[in-house]
Amino acid sequence: MKQKKSNLDEMQEQKLLKIEHNGCWIAFWGLLAVILAQVVLTPDELREHLPRIMTGEWIVFMVLSLYLGFACMKNGIWDRKLKPNAKTNLLASLLAGGAVAVFQVLYSYFRFHRLVVALGVAGVSALITVILCFLTLTVTARVTKKQQEKLEEEPKDSAEEQ
Repeated sequence: MKQKKSNLDEMQEQKLLKIEHNGCWIAFWGLLAVILAQVVLTPDELREHLPRIMTGEWIVFMVLSLYLGFACMKNGIWDRKLKPNAKTNLLASLLAGGAVAVFQVLYSYFRFHRLVVALGVAGVSALITVILCFLTLTVTARVTKKQQEKLEEEPKDSAEEQ
């Protein structure tokens, strides 16, 4: 397929990339907020229909999440500011566990109206989230580092062949 010449100068191209970047993250966090709101705010009489109600949002959210994750790993990109190391992974995992704990306390308390049960469920959920997040981040950090090393070696190999 022949690509048309862009009508944008470099500054406009950068602004467009920034707009698309912001739009992507607005969609990501917006979808997450909508999914969480539906889970928490759905009345009990409609709760059995919740999986059908959320299917579209969940599919779009997961496709977007997987695309962003795999595209970044493929290109050796971890984050603009954070390093892929154990400290970063632990802090991110604790943050995710804390978010899950807050969500679970609210969800369980509004559903069962028992604070002790809500706190227990939240604690277990948070612990599982921290462990799974830490393991996932550790694996993806290793994959990303290997890809970074591979990408850094490629220009050297092509320069030696010439």
